Amino acid sequence: MEAKKDKFKATIPLPPKLSSSRELGPLRIAIVGGGDYCHRLLKKVCSRHIAALRIEIVGIADEDKDAPGLSYAHEKGIFTTTNYRELSAIEGLDLILELSGSQQILEELWKSKPPTVSILDQKASEVLLNLILLASTTAQSEAISEAKRHNTQKILDSLPYRIMVVNKDMSISTINQTFLREKDLTSEQVIGKCCHEIRYGLDKPCSEYGRPCYLEEVKQKKEIISTIHEIKDENGQERYEVITVSPILDDSGEITQLLEASRDVTDRIKLEREVERSNTFFQNLIQSVVDGIVVVDTKGNVLIFNEGMERLTGYSASEIMEKGHISSFYDIEVAKENMRKMRSDQYGPPGKLQPTSMTIRNKSGEEIPVTLSASIITIDGKEVGSVGVFTDMREILKMRKELEDAHLQLVQSEKIASVGRMAAGVAHEINNPLSGILIYAELLKEQLKDIPQALNDIQEIITQTLRCKKIVSELLEFSRQSVGKLSSFSLGNLIDKCLGLLVNQAMFQDIEVVKDIQPDMPDAIGDMGQLQQVFTNLFINAADAMEGKGRLRVQARYDKERCKFIINVSDTGPGISEELRDKIFDIFFTTKPVGKGTGLGLSISQNIINLHGGSISFSCPPEGGTTFTIELPLEYQDRVYEQPVFIGMDGS
Repeated sequence: MEAKKDKFKATIPLPPKLSSSRELGPLRIAIVGGGDYCHRLLKKVCSRHIAALRIEIVGIADEDKDAPGLSYAHEKGIFTTTNYRELSAIEGLDLILELSGSQQILEELWKSKPPTVSILDQKASEVLLNLILLASTTAQSEAISEAKRHNTQKILDSLPYRIMVVNKDMSISTINQTFLREKDLTSEQVIGKCCHEIRYGLDKPCSEYGRPCYLEEVKQKKEIISTIHEIKDENGQERYEVITVSPILDDSGEITQLLEASRDVTDRIKLEREVERSNTFFQNLIQSVVDGIVVVDTKGNVLIFNEGMERLTGYSASEIMEKGHISSFYDIEVAKENMRKMRSDQYGPPGKLQPTSMTIRNKSGEEIPVTLSASIITIDGKEVGSVGVFTDMREILKMRKELEDAHLQLVQSEKIASVGRMAAGVAHEINNPLSGILIYAELLKEQLKDIPQALNDIQEIITQTLRCKKIVSELLEFSRQSVGKLSSFSLGNLIDKCLGLLVNQAMFQDIEVVKDIQPDMPDAIGDMGQLQQVFTNLFINAADAMEGKGRLRVQARYDKERCKFIINVSDTGPGISEELRDKIFDIFFTTKPVGKGTGLGLSISQNIINLHGGSISFSCPPEGGTTFTIELPLEYQDRVYEQPVFIGMDGS
């Protein structure tokens, strides 16, 4: 029978007594017994790890055709048979291993074997096979180690980092191609040399030159170190390297070698520093802007919140950026509407929001009027966020209101001046006829004293004439444009005098008067009579507003910083309705019944206070009542008019 052959070559010869007559051929072996032991041997011999052994299994015999070794040999194309006698006929056979343990089979093999074939019994075969298995294991381990070393070197060579493995004596054990390429060296020039010589061109360790040695530090700490190392190259230029040093430990945890991975990051460090400088400039620019600047992402998370915005909202940047959201100060529906406008081309350039008036909330919930200008931020055509500039409009609106108030006051002054000119002329012309009426009324009264009905009519004429003369007198007082007699006086005493003349009258009987007068105020300078008229008018108005029942509170103090007297006159009446508040200083305006008020009291009071260089204002708190506040300067400030405001005055 012709044997099937498989080529499993080896390079390590066995001892000469087991060699065949062919000088360079492999040892050809046949096995009797195809059990598990045979199966394991075949797997080893057929593997590539036993290539160092020059062995060829050429035949397997076993009475059991399903024996594992027999089946495996058949799969591998090795000659198989259930009759062990057929093995002796294999061409070029060198050795038969009897593994079945049968003494009968062993004896028959000795009798029938060719003279060039050797036979080993079970025990000798097992010894030989163990040696083969041991050699296989050693060869396999060496092959694996060599493959690992080769693969490791390939991995190291593929890395962009310079890799250097150093022994404990600081001699270089392993180096990768990146290191050699960047240093322009060969492996022969590096392996075995000291690391300080190769890395930095030093003849002594780094520590002896006062330079840090990260390898020594890792040897002592047994911890990984990663740092950025600054050096100077051969041209004296600063260079930067990222260096990571890691210990290589044995099974007992002791350091056997050190691994250093390094990479030149000079360009990256310079770029980072340039970016850092640009960011610092950008941040300083944003923080120095007076207006509030906010940058948010597409979800409304705040990315930039400058100092102007901190002042505007009362939130700190950390509060908003770490825990807050744009909705903390910006109505989210308004924000959505503004984003819709920016995405549209109907409200200006797309992606931008023209200055828009709106309000935001500060930390305390107060609504702050602002003007918002905004823009969408895009990168590569993709919307990534938006930036808004918030301009505080409070001061601007305040100035605008002050200008409007000043304009209204100017219009009011012009109107009052016109009325004053008319009043002065009318009062002068009416005053003389009224005096004549009174004289003739008194004569009629004397002549008709015996007619009671006539006396009543004449008395009514006299009463109404006197009322007209009072109006004329007030018109003349209203038209006055200068302070009368100046004197120095105690403001507290003047207030006491005014109250003293009123509190005993019937209209003050059910009114509680509360005084809060600062005791150490300096004396005021002005026309005491005119100021008495002002205070008396305010006290009477307060009593009328309270309808003779309530509390009148009078406060007076001196503000040293502003050099002004502050006088407050408060009542507990119903207050002044919103629609009437801008009219109460108008001439002839009154809320009193017809015949009781002339509408000149507050106009005259305002005129007197203005002539003294002061101001008069009022407030109506929500809980009710009215408070008039007068501010008078310590030193009298005369107001000079370039030309007479009123005509028709003859000094009478």
